[in-house]
Amino acid sequence: MVYKMGYGIKDAILRVRQLLCLSSAVKYGSISKAAEKNNMKQSNLSVQIRQLEDELGENLITRVHNGVKITEAGYEVYAIACNLENMINKTHNLNIKAFRVSGEIRLWTTDGLGIGYISDCFYKFYEKYPKVNIEIFCSMEKPKPEQFDMAVIYDEPHDSSLKVIKSYNLKFALFASKTYLSAFGYPKNLKDLQENHRVCNKSNYADVWKKWNNFLIGTKNIAATTNSSSMLFELIKDGIGIGLLPRGGFSSNENLVELSNIKLELNHNCWLVVRDEVKDIDKIKALTKFIKDASDKL
Repeated sequence: MVYKMGYGIKDAILRVRQLLCLSSAVKYGSISKAAEKNNMKQSNLSVQIRQLEDELGENLITRVHNGVKITEAGYEVYAIACNLENMINKTHNLNIKAFRVSGEIRLWTTDGLGIGYISDCFYKFYEKYPKVNIEIFCSMEKPKPEQFDMAVIYDEPHDSSLKVIKSYNLKFALFASKTYLSAFGYPKNLKDLQENHRVCNKSNYADVWKKWNNFLIGTKNIAATTNSSSMLFELIKDGIGIGLLPRGGFSSNENLVELSNIKLELNHNCWLVVRDEVKDIDKIKALTKFIKDASDKL
C-alpha cells in the first residue's frame, strides 16, 4: 500500500474526514446507515471513501447486497481511523481545569444507595478528576453533619447547616436472577410467590413498609434475611430467592430480571445534601454534579 503525504491543515482536515467516513461505514456495515447516523447524504459519504481509496490506491471496502465489507487492505486503514477517533474523543473529554481539582471528600451513604446508585458515577468521575480522593462511609445510622462533607440519606434533613441539593423518590420492585427463574420459573402472581417460591428479605423493610410486612406474614419460605443491602443483592443475584431492590439501580443489571408482572408498588424518599460551608468548593461541586447525573434514573 502506498501512502501519499498531504501538506498543510487543509489536506489534514480532508484526510481526517475521509478516515472518519470509512470508520463509520465499517462500524455500521452500511454506507446508508453511516450517512444517516452522521446526518450526511449517502452520496457525500460514499464520495469521501472513494476519494480515500483513489489516493491510497487500494479498495478499502467492497459493496455487497446488504451493505459493505472491509477488505484486507481496509483493516490497516481502519485501525488508523479508530486511533484517530480515540484521540478526538480524548480532546472532547479533556478539561484542564479538572486536573487542578484535588483533595479529599467525605461521602456518607447507605450500602444500598452506594451499590445501587452512587457507585455508577465513580468511574467517569475519576476519569475527569483523578486527583480527588473519596472516603466513603456506608451506614444505616443517622450521621452527624461534622462526619461528612456530603451525603445521600434516607432521613429528611432538618439541620440548618445542610443544603439539600436534590430529593428523590426511589421506586422498589421484585427481582430474581436468571439462574433462579431457570430453576423455579416465574411466579404467576403475589400469592404464587408467597406459596411456591423462596424470598430474600432485608431486615428493616418490614418497618419501612406495612405492605411488605403483610407480604412476609403470608410467605411460606423466607430463605434468607440480612441487614445489608449489598448482601441482599448478592443473595438475589446468586439465585437464593426473589427479593425487593431499587428499580433504578438494578434494572439494567444483566444478571437480574425485574418481575414486572407482579404489582407490588413500594417507594422511599432520599436526599442528596452538602454541608453549607463546603458546598462551593470545586471538588464538592464536581462530585455533586456527577451524583445528580447518575441519580437521574431514580
